[in-house]
Amino acid sequence: MKLLAILLLSIAGMYLGYKLRKSSKDNDNERFSIYGGLTFLIALTGGILATCLFLLKGESWTIENKMMFRLIFISIIGFMFVFLGVRLAGSAKREGNKLGQIAGLTWVLVACFVGGMMITKTTKMNKGWTSERQAQVMSSCEGMADQGNSFNCPCYVREVMSTFKDPADYNKAMEDESSGKKAAFIAQMDNDCPCGGASFDESEVESIDLPF
Repeated sequence: MKLLAILLLSIAGMYLGYKLRKSSKDNDNERFSIYGGLTFLIALTGGILATCLFLLKGESWTIENKMMFRLIFISIIGFMFVFLGVRLAGSAKREGNKLGQIAGLTWVLVACFVGGMMITKTTKMNKGWTSERQAQVMSSCEGMADQGNSFNCPCYVREVMSTFKDPADYNKAMEDESSGKKAAFIAQMDNDCPCGGASFDESEVESIDLPF
């Protein structure tokens, strides 16, 4: 129902922008043409972003979904500014306005530069020790009690992040017992993080800070 409402509002806004732009041609009013075009673009981008947010967030707002939404958001907003910049440069060229051409090209270049930086930053969201990966380590620490290895789990997670900078290295060490890394790390945890029977709250995971 919410998704349908979002789509209807977006379509209504796009239609309003289209009618405003069309009426501007009948009245030969350039100002209404600009406002109509902006109304159409804002309704279109707003509808797409609201739909993506509704579909991706769901019941569990995961790191992967956050990253996907940010990429979609950056791409759509960047495309809108590039489109407006190209239109501005094209109109200025037809009218012989050098300043307008420079402004349009500047819009395009800035949009591409900022968009590229934001995309690069966003793609790193799922790297390293995210809150979800920390929660997985906390859960595995709790499960170790059944194997006779009880630790203070917040301490265990902190030591895991300090020892293994890359989560893949930790997973590999825990899965490949033949390397001896798992046994060595467990022995180290017996000394550094004893008293595994202490209770803990999983919300503590996100509050752990690495001692850099």
